[in-house]
Amino acid sequence: MQRVPLLRFMLRSAGAMAWLLVVMGMGSALVNGGLVAVVHRALSADAAARAGLILTFVGLGLGKVLTAWLSGTLVNSFAQESITELRRAIIRQLLRVPYRQLERVGPARVHAGLPQDVGSLSAALQSMPAVVTNVAILLGGAGYLFYLEPVAALTLSLLAPAGWAIYWALSRRAVRELELHRHALDRLYQHFGSLTSGAKELKMNAARRTAFMREAVLETTESMLVHDLSGRARYLAGQAANGTIVLAMLGLALFAVPTGLDLAEEDVSGYVLTGLYLIGPLTALLRMLPMFALARIALGRIDALGVDLEREGGEPESGRDAAEIMETVELREATMRYEQREGAFVLGPVSLSVSPGEVLFITGGNGSGKSTLAKLLCGLYEPEQGALCWNGDAVRFDNRDRYRQLWSTVFSEFHVFDRFYGIDPRVLQPRADELLERLGLSDVARIDEGALSSVELSRGQRKRLALLAALIEDRSAYLFDEWAADQDPEFKRVF
Repeated sequence: MQRVPLLRFMLRSAGAMAWLLVVMGMGSALVNGGLVAVVHRALSADAAARAGLILTFVGLGLGKVLTAWLSGTLVNSFAQESITELRRAIIRQLLRVPYRQLERVGPARVHAGLPQDVGSLSAALQSMPAVVTNVAILLGGAGYLFYLEPVAALTLSLLAPAGWAIYWALSRRAVRELELHRHALDRLYQHFGSLTSGAKELKMNAARRTAFMREAVLETTESMLVHDLSGRARYLAGQAANGTIVLAMLGLALFAVPTGLDLAEEDVSGYVLTGLYLIGPLTALLRMLPMFALARIALGRIDALGVDLEREGGEPESGRDAAEIMETVELREATMRYEQREGAFVLGPVSLSVSPGEVLFITGGNGSGKSTLAKLLCGLYEPEQGALCWNGDAVRFDNRDRYRQLWSTVFSEFHVFDRFYGIDPRVLQPRADELLERLGLSDVARIDEGALSSVELSRGQRKRLALLAALIEDRSAYLFDEWAADQDPEFKRVF
C-alpha cells in the first residue's frame, strides 16, 4: 500500500525550490499571456499602432526565453541533486529493513527498484518546471478569455468537465496496465538472474535453453510490451478526446457564441487565437500524465520494499562496534513459520542456552531448519513466538542491531565484498597476511589498503576469504553454516 502521495513527495523534494518554480511559472504565464495579447492587438491594429508594439513584443519575447532558460538551469541542478539523495536514502533505508522482509521482497524487486523506479521519479521531478509553466499559461490564458468576455468564457468552460471525465475514465485503466507492465519487469529481472547464475546449465542443455527463451524471456517481454502499449494507448485516447473537445470549444467560439452573445469580431479573433495558443500547453500536460503515473507506481514499489521516504524507518542502528559483552544467549520456546505451496513449515518451539567458551553443533537433514535456527540465534530473524534473550534480557526491535554486532558469521549462502569495509587497514594487514597464508590463499589473493586483489575465485576459496573476514572481526561469537561443505580435507582440518 502506497503511503507517500506523489505530489507530497515532489513538493517535499523540491523544498524552497517549489516556491521559486511557482514564482517563475507565474512570471512565464504573465509573459506568455502578454505575448498573446500583443499579437492579438497587432493583428487588428493599424501600421502606427503595430510599430508602437514592437518594443513590447521584443521585451516579452526575451522574457519568455530568459524564464525558460533560468527555470531549466535551476531545475536540472535541483533534479540531479534530489535523485542522488533519493538513491542514497533508498540504499540507506534498505540497510535498515529487517532481513526477513528483504527475503520476502526478493533480489529481483530490489535490483529493479533502484534503476527503474528511481529513474521514473527522476523524470517526474525534472518535469516540474514544465508542469508549473504550462499550468500557469493555461490559467493565464483562461484569465485573458474571461477578460475579453466573461459570459462567453463561462459558456465555453462548461465543456471542460466533460473532457476531464473522459480522460479520468481512460486513465484509470491505463494506470492498471502500467502497473502490470511494472510487475512484468520484476519477472524479467528474475530471468536476468537465472541467465547469469544458470549460464552453465543453459549452455549444457539446448532444450532447456530454448524453453527458457520461449517460456520465460519471450512471454515476459511480450507481456511488458502488451501492457505498456495498452496503457499508453488509453492515455493517447484521452488526449484525442480532449483535443476534440478543445476543437469543439474553438468552433463554438468561432461560429455559435458570437451569434448568441453578439460579440465583436475582434473578441472572436482573440478567443480563437488564445485557444489555438493554449492547445500546446494542454497537450504537453496530457502527454506528461503517463510519466506521472509511472512515478506514482514507482513510489508505491519503493514503499513496498519497506522504505519510508518521509522519515527514517527500519531497525534502529547500533552505531557501535562489537565491544558489548555476551554472557549468555537463549532461545525460549522460539518458533518460526514459513508458508510454502505444500503447506506451512514450522520450526520449534526451540529452547537452548549458549555460554562463552562453548562449542555447539546443530545437526539435521536438508530442510530441517538448521539455517533458520542459525538466523534466529544471531538476530537476523525475530521469533514469531517465544523470545531470543541476551544476558537474560529479550532482544527487541530497538536493540536487535546491537545484539547482531556480537556475532561473526559465514552462512551457506554467503557474500565476499571486494574490500574489508569497517576494518582499519592498519589493524587488518598483519593478521590478514597471516590468515591468507594459513588458509592457502596467499597465491591467489592479496590485500592492499583493505582491498582484495580479486574475488573471482572458486567457491571454496571465497568461503575461506569469508572465514578470514569473520576471524578478523574478532567478535564474541562465531556462527558457521556448513562452512566445511566446500573444502578439501586439508582445510577441513585447519577449520
